[in-house]
Amino acid sequence: MNRFLVCAALLASITALGVESSTTKVPDGKTSAITFNKDVLPVLQENCQSCHHTGGIAPMPLVTYENSRPWAKAIKSAVLNKQMPPWFADPHISEFRNAPKLTADQISTLVAWADTGAAEGDA
Repeated sequence: MNRFLVCAALLASITALGVESSTTKVPDGKTSAITFNKDVLPVLQENCQSCHHTGGIAPMPLVTYENSRPWAKAIKSAVLNKQMPPWFADPHISEFRNAPKLTADQISTLVAWADTGAAEGDA
């Protein structure tokens, strides 16, 4: 329940404030081709859907294009600020084997998707 409240508060504040930071460079030529079904969905399946599914601990599902598209800018902000995926252990103490992390390529994919209009692509 605590984790749910933290995630809900975090996403609500990100959405309300519209905080955006652009520290990740999107590879040239890749931006126009990024779509939800081809590029974003695999990242969400691997890193997000364990919590972001109907009935999950997260405040909203990120399973389909229809329920992910409204959150594109919030997703961008949360991954750029390294607030998602959440991890509450102190990384200064030790490296944790199963710590949830997004790679730089995964982050740039999510950012580029949001920046280029969050296209659905071919299902």
